[in-house]
Amino acid sequence: MRLFLDSSVLLSAAGSQKSLSRLIISIAEEFEWELVTAFYCRDETSRNIGKFPPNASKTWRALQSDLSITPNALTSNRPLLLTASKDKPVLISALAAKCDVLLTLDTGDFGILIDTKVYGMLVTTPRSFLIAQGLG
Repeated sequence: MRLFLDSSVLLSAAGSQKSLSRLIISIAEEFEWELVTAFYCRDETSRNIGKFPPNASKTWRALQSDLSITPNALTSNRPLLLTASKDKPVLISALAAKCDVLLTLDTGDFGILIDTKVYGMLVTTPRSFLIAQGLG
């Protein structure tokens, strides 16, 4: 299963050892989940990691080796119901990378899409994903 991690999930994983985002990354290999993000999300995470405790930067550098980084996709020939333009590249990149699930903690911008499928790809939170996998 291909899981796309948006910036909010990456920041959570780097910023807290106890986060569900970090748990997903730590058990991904065991469950044969491929962790994917886009250059856009990697760069956004790198720009914002300084807002977290100092050890988060070190953790972020280490976590990157667990990720497959896909090129940014900026356009789609399909209509999308997403009002925040800054998050359209995230959704479009996840679809272009043929991910099964897009994980986000940004329920404000992705709100109407949370726990729904967009062109066959589930958009959900780490918590909901883990519960659906029987791990919550």
